[in-house]
Amino acid sequence: MNERSIACVQVADTDAELGVERPEKYSAGAQLTLGQFWKGADALPAERAHAFVGASAAGLCFYVYLEDSDIGSRATADNQKMWTLGDVAEFFIKPGGDRTDYWEIHITPNDFLMDIYIPNREVFTGGEIGWEDVVAPESHTGKRVGVGDGYWALEACIPWKAFRLSGIPDDGDIWRIAVCRYNYASGCDEPELSSTAALTQPGFHRYEEYTELVF
Repeated sequence: MNERSIACVQVADTDAELGVERPEKYSAGAQLTLGQFWKGADALPAERAHAFVGASAAGLCFYVYLEDSDIGSRATADNQKMWTLGDVAEFFIKPGGDRTDYWEIHITPNDFLMDIYIPNREVFTGGEIGWEDVVAPESHTGKRVGVGDGYWALEACIPWKAFRLSGIPDDGDIWRIAVCRYNYASGCDEPELSSTAALTQPGFHRYEEYTELVF
């Protein structure tokens, strides 16, 4: 299912059970399918994945379940360019409609994380600020990764303070989110891309097309 607008359900601060397709913790929330919507409304990748999102007292939480027949990443430390090193799940979070800043957080199946904080997309894509200006800003994202037979799964929680907040946003606030994926298969030079957002082009920074998250 692809939803252009979903309610942000409240979830407990307890850990979700890794490896289940729909954890009880997220049972009240919408399941978001990672698709290739730039190819058509029903276009799906060869290996499926889906995600859930919820707000806890600690932060904005995500759970992702990814089918994967060839799991791997060459990452050896945090804040490397994960999308060039193998399989990765990416989280894009743009808080509020009147802000230009957003986060891009990568998590690999071998349990490394990359933080990117972009204060302004046009300034970044226009080259006025570079990689060293946006990487490693320390979101303090908590993460748990599990690898199983033919799948990997993860849960991530980005603290509210990363968004300059002390707690859950006010009722009615609207953020924009996308969960995206680079899926590399053995012997393939190009990864298979997918996203929960209804992107009209395979560019993950098109936040106007992200799913609305309504608190």
